[in-house]
Amino acid sequence: MDKIKKQKRIPIELGVFLLVIFGFLVVAWRSSESEPTFDEKKVREVDAIWYGDGQPQGVDSLPEVFDCDEEGTTNVYTTISEEWLEQGNTICFRASQEAVQIWIDGTLMLEQGNREFTILGEAPSSGWVMLRLPADSVGKELRIELSSPYENYQGLLNKVYIGTKAALLFFIMHTYGLGFALAVLLIIMSVILLLFYLLFWARKLSGYQFFLLAVFGLLAGVWMLGESYMLQFFTGKLQAWYMITMVALHLLPLPLLKMVERLPDYTYWRVCRNSRYFLMLYLILLILLQATEVRDFMQMLNVSLVILFVVCVGSLFLIYWEFFYNKNKQILPMITAISAFSVFACLELAQSLINIQRPLGMYLQIGVLAFYIILCIFSIHNTFNLYVKGLKSEYYKQLSYMDQMTGCMNRRAFTEREDSWVPGGTDVLLMIDLNDLKQINDVMGHHVGDVYIKKCSDAILDIFGKLGDCYRMGGDEFLFWGTGVPEEKLEKLEEELRSRVQEACKDISSVCGVASGHAAATPEDRSVEEILKRADEKMYENKRYVKM
Repeated sequence: MDKIKKQKRIPIELGVFLLVIFGFLVVAWRSSESEPTFDEKKVREVDAIWYGDGQPQGVDSLPEVFDCDEEGTTNVYTTISEEWLEQGNTICFRASQEAVQIWIDGTLMLEQGNREFTILGEAPSSGWVMLRLPADSVGKELRIELSSPYENYQGLLNKVYIGTKAALLFFIMHTYGLGFALAVLLIIMSVILLLFYLLFWARKLSGYQFFLLAVFGLLAGVWMLGESYMLQFFTGKLQAWYMITMVALHLLPLPLLKMVERLPDYTYWRVCRNSRYFLMLYLILLILLQATEVRDFMQMLNVSLVILFVVCVGSLFLIYWEFFYNKNKQILPMITAISAFSVFACLELAQSLINIQRPLGMYLQIGVLAFYIILCIFSIHNTFNLYVKGLKSEYYKQLSYMDQMTGCMNRRAFTEREDSWVPGGTDVLLMIDLNDLKQINDVMGHHVGDVYIKKCSDAILDIFGKLGDCYRMGGDEFLFWGTGVPEEKLEKLEEELRSRVQEACKDISSVCGVASGHAAATPEDRSVEEILKRADEKMYENKRYVKM
C-alpha cells in the first residue's frame, strides 16, 4: 500500500530530466532557421468587377449577396482578364448550401450540387468548387449560376481565389487543417476511452463515465469534421456528411446531460433527464419532417439552435447554482470543464460579432476540446483513486482472512466459503490435528509450541496449498478444502504430511506429529457441516491409532 501512495508523487530527478529535455527543445526551435514551406502565397483573391443579372452596378469585393429570382437562383458574371492566368489557371470558391453551374462564354464547364429534394432534404450541401480555366479563356465571360432553396444563402457568392490547383489545396489545408486535426484528435481520444470502457465492462468494473465521455467526444468530433471544410479531401458524399453533422449536433447534448444527471448528490437531475427525453423526441420529430418532405434540418436549424441554446444555458445555470448556492463541492470537475469552455465560447462570440459571416471559429473548437480533456483528466484521476481504494480494500480484506502466524486462511474465511457452498460438487475436506501441542506448551513453553505450529503449517501449505485452500480452524486444528482431488492421491499426501512433520519437528520432541482424516462430498450432503463431521471422525480414528 505504501508503494501505491508513492506513485502519486513525481520524483525530483524525473522533473529535472523532463525540464532539461523541454529546455533543449525550446532552444533548438528558437535557434533553427526558417526553411521554405509549401508555397500557398501564389493563391490570390480574384481581382474583378462582379455583376448580377438586373444589377448594372458591379461590386469589386466578395463575399456579396446578389439579387435572385423567385426560385432562389442568381447569375453572377465577370470577364476573365489576362492577369488571372498570370496568377494561376484554376479558380476556387466555397459554395454555401448552393448548387453551382459555371459557364464560360455560354459553354457549361462545371455543374456541382443536387437540385432535387431527396431524403437528404433540399440542401445541396456546402463544398469547394474548383474549375481549371482553358488557356484561351482570356476576354471571355465567366458566369456563375448559384441556386439555393434557403433564403439565408440565396444569391451569396463567397470569395473567389485563383492559383494553381496544388497551391489552392495547400491554402485550404493551411487555413482549415487545424480544425480538422482537432476533430481527428477528439475522435482518437474517444476511441481510446471507449476501449477503456470495454475493458472495465469485461472486468465487471464501473466505467460508465468513460462510455459517456467517449460518445460525447465521437459526436463532437463528427460535428467538427463536418465544420472543418476539409471533407472533400476524403469523400464526395457531402450531402450525406451534412446530414451526419446535423444529427451529431442534435445528439451532442444527450451524453453531456446524462453526465450532469449522474453528478454526485446533484439536486436537479430530473431536469436533466426530462431535457434528454425532450431532445430525443425533438430529433425524432425532425427526422419525420425530413422524411415526409415537410421541413428539412436546414429549414429547422434556427429553431434547433434556439432549443439547444436554452437547454445548454439552463443546464449551465443549474450547475453553477448547485455548486455555489447548494454548496455541492463534489461537482467541481464539471464546473472547471464548463468554465474553461465558457471562456472560449465568449471569445468565439466576440469574434463572431466582429465578423458575422465567418464560419465556425477555432475558439469554439478549442473550447470543446478543452472541456473534453478536463473531464477526461478528472475521470481518469477518480478512476485511479477508486482503483487504489479497491486495492487497499482487497488488501485489508485478505488480512482479515489471514492467520498471521501460519499464513493459512482463518476460520472467518472458512465460514464465508461455507455460507456460499452449493451441494452436488466434488469438494473434499481434510481435517488435520497437531499431536500433544498442550503438552509441549506446558513442558517446553509456548514459544516452542509456536515453532511446532509454524513448522506444521509450512508443511501443510507446501503439500496442499496448490490443490486448494488451507485453513487454521483453531489452536492446533487445520483444514484443507479441495475440489476434485482423488481419494488415493489424498491418502498419499496425508502420509507425506505425517513424515514431513516428524522430520521437521524431531528436534523439538518425539511426540510431535499430526493426525488427519478426510471426507468427500456426496449427493446426499446438504451442508458442509455433514462432510466436516465425517472428516473429523476419521481424524480422531487416526489419532487413536497413532497413540496406540
